[in-house]
Amino acid sequence: MFQLQKRSRELVIAVVLLALPLAWLRANTKDAGHLNGLDRVVLRTVAPVEHAVLAIGRSARQLWSDYIALVHVRAQNRILNEENARLRADITRAAAAAANARELAALLDLREDVSEPTVAARVVGIESSSLFQIMRLQLAAPAPVRPEMPVIAEGGVVGRIYRVYGGYADLLLASDPRSAIDVVVSRSGSRGIVKGIGEARSRMRLDRVLRDEDVKVGDAIVTSGLGGTFPRRLPIGKVVKVSHGSNGLYQEVDVEPSVDLTRLSDVLIILTEKRDASLPSASAR
Repeated sequence: MFQLQKRSRELVIAVVLLALPLAWLRANTKDAGHLNGLDRVVLRTVAPVEHAVLAIGRSARQLWSDYIALVHVRAQNRILNEENARLRADITRAAAAAANARELAALLDLREDVSEPTVAARVVGIESSSLFQIMRLQLAAPAPVRPEMPVIAEGGVVGRIYRVYGGYADLLLASDPRSAIDVVVSRSGSRGIVKGIGEARSRMRLDRVLRDEDVKVGDAIVTSGLGGTFPRRLPIGKVVKVSHGSNGLYQEVDVEPSVDLTRLSDVLIILTEKRDASLPSASAR
């Protein structure tokens, strides 16, 4: 008996569920003037359900549309980021190539200003401490390069060859504490010796400048040509500090190199014949 009642109830529910859409469809197809009471009841009953279904459908479509749009935007952002990275890398390479081309052009111009023969070299390494500052060079072409030959770059003096092996050479920078170059103050003609002091900023010091010599901040320091190592009037640097220390006989003069020794990539070696005994031997290192 219970099973029969259950089946009857299920049959009634199924008939209602099947009849309700048919009644709703029938009511929707009628003109407003031909609606009867049952049609109105069906429409009032189904209207909230229809509204809810439509709202859910709109929300689902909007959510799907937003998701698809978000996926598309993310894909576009990834492509744009990759393209942006590639363009930045291209710009960096182009800037480096342009800087290298400018430096090489400056070296060619510099070669025209030097009467002695020269050979180009590429900087491939550097060793720096408070005790020594050595730059490693790769020669651009076979040449009779020997220790103590002067090395220059755009802006002026870099240093002197320290030792040579195969197609490579080590360069003793002008800022090395063991370096000593005879110079003059371009403006006043005052003489002195520029020595490296081994600081991280590659500063140098102008020694043996008497207290009454005319030296001022901003003065250009150039090679004197004495000793036969460097040609005359090659720029060394400029005076950045002048003071009178405890020793009343000499001034203390700090010099900033005219060449940024930390950014060099190409240099010229002047193939001079003269040796300067003031340069320490390779075995002294």
